[in-house]
Amino acid sequence: MKDLYILVTMDVEVPQQCPGASGPSDWDFGAAAIQGYTELAAAAGFPVSFFTHPECALKYAPLLERMHDQYGACIEGLHVHPWKFGDRKYRAHMGGLTADEQRMVISEATAMWQAAFGRRPLYFRPGTFSANDSTFPVLVELGFRGGSVSAPGRVYRDLNAIWTGAFPDPHRPHRCFRQLVGDLPFANIPLTQDFSRLDRLGERLYHRDLRPDYDDVDHRLLVKNITRQLAERQPAIPVIHFDTHNDNAYLDPADRVRRNYETVLRAIPELCRQAGFRPVGATVEQVCDLVLSLPVDLPEFVPA
Repeated sequence: MKDLYILVTMDVEVPQQCPGASGPSDWDFGAAAIQGYTELAAAAGFPVSFFTHPECALKYAPLLERMHDQYGACIEGLHVHPWKFGDRKYRAHMGGLTADEQRMVISEATAMWQAAFGRRPLYFRPGTFSANDSTFPVLVELGFRGGSVSAPGRVYRDLNAIWTGAFPDPHRPHRCFRQLVGDLPFANIPLTQDFSRLDRLGERLYHRDLRPDYDDVDHRLLVKNITRQLAERQPAIPVIHFDTHNDNAYLDPADRVRRNYETVLRAIPELCRQAGFRPVGATVEQVCDLVLSLPVDLPEFVPA
């Protein structure tokens, strides 16, 4: 039976900046969400990996260090929405910035994160999975060894997040074309999607993933579809990777999102085994180690 790595992640956001934006109502609510999400994952046998906005690093560093010490959480992830960061001089999403602008905002965010933790972050996720063809080379240049940059199939033009046809499983990215496998020394772990349907929200197109926030899906069915699709693809490193934000009441047993989360955590072991996999909890660090340990195997050139 092949190992299937379960990667549970959270974007740690600043309090909500405007209506509809991600983020908790206040700092205390955000802290409670971090604790509750981690404890529930740990009870299911899965560690959590955090991607933390730099201002949140300053606020939550002791709490996140405790989540690492008590529950084995990986806390070396940086998360950045350029438009939320600092004095908000970057009025764009990451994919709407030039290479030089990305280099500047990520460097400034890294410095703030490092001031909080006393060490630099190693893994990166942009807000809303917004990126362009400059993003991966810039991250490599700035010393990141991996992260979670892509959401395969997502088309959010307004957020500069276009991942049509992107490779669905952990890989080294291409140095020129973000949707392709390449040879960069960076491990990209895409958000795991259910490719059985493509949904529309206005002009946005997206596949469903396992975030527990959805209120209009059968979360157990999503797990079943995803494990079946992984069994069909047979990737070199099978991963179920899902995400949330610190803006849900994960300490409240009656909360709808918490109940959805518990459904997902219960369904994963059962349905993984039914699909022929052994579920193994993993952090972003561990999955990146696996990706970077594989030999570079680029697709052959195909002339038109």
